[in-house]
Amino acid sequence: MAKVGNIKVLHVITRADIGGISSLLYNYYTNMLHGNVLFHVVAIETSYIQRYQQIFEDLGMEVFFMPEKITKRLRYLKELIRQERYDVVHAHVELVSAVYLAIAMLAGTKIRIAHTHLAVDNTGLKNKLLQMLLNRVVTHRMGCSKMAIVKLFGSKYVTRATVIYNAIDPGEYVFNPAIRQVIRQELQIEEKYVVGFVGRLAALKNIPYLLEVFKALKDKKDDIVLLLVGEGEMRNILKNKIEEIGLSHDVKFLGARIDVNHLLMAMDVLLFPSFSEGFGLVMIEAQAAALKCIASLDRVSKETSISDYSHYEAIEKPAEVWADLILNKCMDYERMDMEQEVGRHHFDVRIEANKLIDFYNKAVQGT
Repeated sequence: MAKVGNIKVLHVITRADIGGISSLLYNYYTNMLHGNVLFHVVAIETSYIQRYQQIFEDLGMEVFFMPEKITKRLRYLKELIRQERYDVVHAHVELVSAVYLAIAMLAGTKIRIAHTHLAVDNTGLKNKLLQMLLNRVVTHRMGCSKMAIVKLFGSKYVTRATVIYNAIDPGEYVFNPAIRQVIRQELQIEEKYVVGFVGRLAALKNIPYLLEVFKALKDKKDDIVLLLVGEGEMRNILKNKIEEIGLSHDVKFLGARIDVNHLLMAMDVLLFPSFSEGFGLVMIEAQAAALKCIASLDRVSKETSISDYSHYEAIEKPAEVWADLILNKCMDYERMDMEQEVGRHHFDVRIEANKLIDFYNKAVQGT
């Protein structure tokens, strides 16, 4: 397909911080620099310093922050869009995208994309009204999975929406025993069986249940440790919970890290018992590192299953069931090179980035 001139895309995100959507944008943009698409980012959350700002700016992306007062945000966004003359506004804030894309429409943006990353039920009158508005103001619908698309837009739109895979560079995740040894030495866990979690420390991630699983596993197996990788509003709550159940010496809070690929190599199993996920990128990352992983059944998309390294179990079951699954399926196993397998399932960003470039070009050409 012939390319049009340079295309300016404004991504509306909650925060420009490590993990989640910021990582997705980083993965894609670093593999789109050969194309004719320019990313800018505007973040809604402004209450703290966001660590992806400098990373984005080093790539040539402009990063903007909305005013802290909600009443000023809409005017700010409208003025920003008109000033920068964006070809595309691409919103990643679920139902609230309806509001920001309505502003983009009023500002004259022809291509307005709503991109869902979750799979939560939108019940209640307010949510239904937002869903109606969203479907009126979007020109293109995207999602990280079909399940997420159905939840945000409604089932009748699933065939009219585009799945944008939460792709990674699998070459960075190929299991390396030397890296595993270095990380385990640094963390002083060389002789431990390592259980891991990677994600935001938020209620949606169901981390208290993960702690129950870890405690049940500890009752069955000595010399284990839990690594919690990420930041979030539940950090202090979780620390108190860990003290209450007597696991303070067995759990390490590592905070937000940019070396998640190496940490996955150091782990022996990854647990992901979320209440709801549109997809769950860390499941792909774990399998790319040939790491056994267990996610919540029917709550994390089965589209994340690309190998025998993935397992799924219901979070409604007792924690002992998960602990037994770890003991039976996730103990001694070979860690293979998964690079080609990741690409075969459309999760190699080096390939998928070209498809996104084509999508933007086709969308702009069609206006």
